Amino acid sequence: MSKKRIGYIVMAILVVGLITGFVVYKKVINPEQREISKEVTEFTMDAEDLQFHFLNDPEAATLKYVDKVLETSGTITEVGPNFIVMEGKVQANLLEGNKQHIKVGDIVKTKGRCIGFDEFLLLVKIDQVTIIKNNQ
Repeated sequence: MSKKRIGYIVMAILVVGLITGFVVYKKVINPEQREISKEVTEFTMDAEDLQFHFLNDPEAATLKYVDKVLETSGTITEVGPNFIVMEGKVQANLLEGNKQHIKVGDIVKTKGRCIGFDEFLLLVKIDQVTIIKNNQ
């Protein structure tokens, strides 16, 4: 083989390697954040029912709800700087700037991603929450 032909082969291998490295970086190492507010809701229930599922059968509830998009409703029992607690059973971590003048006693409907159950506090945890409806 000529040196020119070997040079082309080496360049082609380098280009393919660079493209593969870029794709691996974008998809595996630095994936895009999910936009939960734009995803389809997989389950809709009130805060009390959601907590009941985790208390009744934690393993089944974890498999069924964790990392899924949920719409949850309930009366606000606690308001923090970036979270709300509904019915004392579900802690919803709000997206930045999504507080919408909410206060204790408001009935809200939220959409977010279930991240698990806190067995110590007996709270279902949901993150990336947006408030869909606020009935004051």
